[in-house]
Amino acid sequence: MAIPPWTVELLRRGLNDVARRAREPETFEKIKSQATEIIQDLPQTAARGLDAVMRATEAGKKNVQRWSQKQVAVAIPLVNASGTLVTPLGTGVPVAEEAVEAAYACLHGDVRRDHHANQRLNRELHRHLDSSADLEIAVAANFNAILTALVIGMSQEDILIHRSQAIRLRSGDSLVDALNSLVPIVQEVGANDSIEASDFDAFDSFCLIVADDETKPNPPTPLQFDQSGVTQVVVLPVATLRQTKDEKLASVEAAIKAGADLVIVEGGGVFGGPECGILIGKKNIVEAIIESAVWKSLEATSAVQAMLVSTLGKSASAELPIDALIQTGEENLKARAERLAMRLSASDAVKSCQVTAEDARITPKGRWRYPSRQVRVEHRSLTAKEWAQQLREELPSLIVREDEQAIIVDLKWVSPASDGKIGELIGGSQSASPNETASEMP
Repeated sequence: MAIPPWTVELLRRGLNDVARRAREPETFEKIKSQATEIIQDLPQTAARGLDAVMRATEAGKKNVQRWSQKQVAVAIPLVNASGTLVTPLGTGVPVAEEAVEAAYACLHGDVRRDHHANQRLNRELHRHLDSSADLEIAVAANFNAILTALVIGMSQEDILIHRSQAIRLRSGDSLVDALNSLVPIVQEVGANDSIEASDFDAFDSFCLIVADDETKPNPPTPLQFDQSGVTQVVVLPVATLRQTKDEKLASVEAAIKAGADLVIVEGGGVFGGPECGILIGKKNIVEAIIESAVWKSLEATSAVQAMLVSTLGKSASAELPIDALIQTGEENLKARAERLAMRLSASDAVKSCQVTAEDARITPKGRWRYPSRQVRVEHRSLTAKEWAQQLREELPSLIVREDEQAIIVDLKWVSPASDGKIGELIGGSQSASPNETASEMP
């Protein structure tokens, strides 16, 4: 089909107009300027794209490295950002470096076996408690082991525990079940509500176990009896060696002063030492317990005892890692939480992020409360439960609280040195589900 003459004329006029404008200096300068801007912008655009690729590559590299390290790790480090110190996975609080060095010396192999760690333990004990009191210390491999040692060592007497004192231990067992695990001779007396003097009328001489019910407002104290043939044992799953400014926090020192013959405590947690069971009390009773035939199989290793010696040495000056965390102020926690929230807000995986102010705890139901700060973080694609599970499986393992929409990162029991690691673990989390992430690993 031939092009009409009028169309040809329009095209000719349009081309002539374009050619005329192109010859104008203003048009030429505008085109040159725009071309220069495009050319100059090309390296910057390429650089930004390259930076994004490098960041994604580096994040992927770190994920693979953490996965590889976890496969060969014997022990998985723990960062406890749950807001509760005592958890089923641990506390996440390290012992003092000097305690680790003391354990290393014992485990190195080239040391004398007759190092008399127990003698040094008793020297440290007398330094921090009433030296005029004839006290002795014994250390078992764990809390349940020291309870078993008590029952076997006191088996010549009636061992009683009031039903109102049958607390639940961190292991999930009741105190009575733990005491009766090897030799079921501990008897329960009284009702569940309160202790009355008449509950013990059927016994003239006995060993009474009193425990700290963490839901009560104050630590337990020994009971008052008219008869002299009563040995009173105070069980404190959460306690320090010496009394602190926090009167709600039980201590061995306060229990001994109140009249306890024996005190049983856990070595970890707020005590600040390695995980073990500790028995402190009158020398003649402690010696009778450790002279039993089974004590050697229940006793803590020399490395654990050496760690405890170092712990007792530093507890008086409040230089233990747990002391530093307890004493951390609100302003410090607030500043750290705000910095962490700012960092996490920049992550593409984070949908929302805000700082909250709730109390931290030592145990889930305990009377102990400490002012704290949290960062509440919502993921763009993962549910809070999926995200929390994914973080628990990281290296280091990060434990957090969760609600219906978000995870909650509490900084009370986290050392400042771990803030950066938390930011890396959360800010670098992928959108894939935990199962998908695991399946993508080599």
